[in-house]
Amino acid sequence: MNKQTVWVFGDQLNQKIGALGDAKPTTHRILMIESRAKITTRRWHVQRAHFIVASMRRFADELREAGFEVDYRFAESMRAGVQLHYDEYSPSQIVVTEPNSFAARELVSALSSQYKSQFDLQSVKSNQFLCHPDEYANFRATRKTVKMEDFYRWQRKRLDVMMDGDDPVGGKWNFDEENRQGPPKTDQDRWPKPKLIALDALDAEVIADVSSNSWGQPPTGQWATTRTEALVRMKYFMKHNLPMFGEHEDAMLKSNWHLAHSLLSPYLNLGLLLPGEVIAAAVKEFEAGKVPINSAEGFIRQIIGWREYIWNCYWQ
Repeated sequence: MNKQTVWVFGDQLNQKIGALGDAKPTTHRILMIESRAKITTRRWHVQRAHFIVASMRRFADELREAGFEVDYRFAESMRAGVQLHYDEYSPSQIVVTEPNSFAARELVSALSSQYKSQFDLQSVKSNQFLCHPDEYANFRATRKTVKMEDFYRWQRKRLDVMMDGDDPVGGKWNFDEENRQGPPKTDQDRWPKPKLIALDALDAEVIADVSSNSWGQPPTGQWATTRTEALVRMKYFMKHNLPMFGEHEDAMLKSNWHLAHSLLSPYLNLGLLLPGEVIAAAVKEFEAGKVPINSAEGFIRQIIGWREYIWNCYWQ
């Protein structure tokens, strides 16, 4: 049986995202491309390069454990990787989830035209964000001007997040007055950090592969590179730091680089975590009485407000 190919980009590392959500090991083969050009065209911080590449390689292993055949290609470019995959497997169809950048979407469009006589390259909608650009366009069409605050309230209502009917829980849409305190004068190490993750042979291999064209201090185990570890990081934040998040969320300290921030953005950006599950976890802690409303609202605003708003502004 000639399997269809699902092409997964390096920032779509979740089996629930887009095309992967409908894929089955019996009917689909997975293509992942580690592009040398992507890593070498600019000097990345070694921790960033390691985080992305190690996460990709571990996600490929996760897919194999789920029963999928994975063609993990080391290629000079994404285009070359697609060609090499086609040369070996000759799929009649390649399905890709909408990429997360203009450059990647232009590449998919160009490849679709280039190879239309050889295979059908289809792009399916992404569910990696809670507000798709099509939904945002409909929202924007109803307003003369669009402010983040308007978008945030619209998101809260349509997603039914911390709502009491048509009104926000607590009677206020935001608690900025409580969340703009300066850095504390004392006890500046009050915010705990999760334990470092032990690096293994795969990490050493990745660091060796990316270090020649990178800079900065090498990885220490600060950043999770699997969904399982990212979920552990999320649960740690919800229990230990979210209760203290609100009041100092805009503060900065030389002596403490993280304060009460979640450190979850990298996992959202690669798909290891999805915004809906992060929001659900925060709301659960709030409803259990473990997190004050200013911290819960302030954190949720960052996810369904600012993050989704800027994401959709990018596509405008």
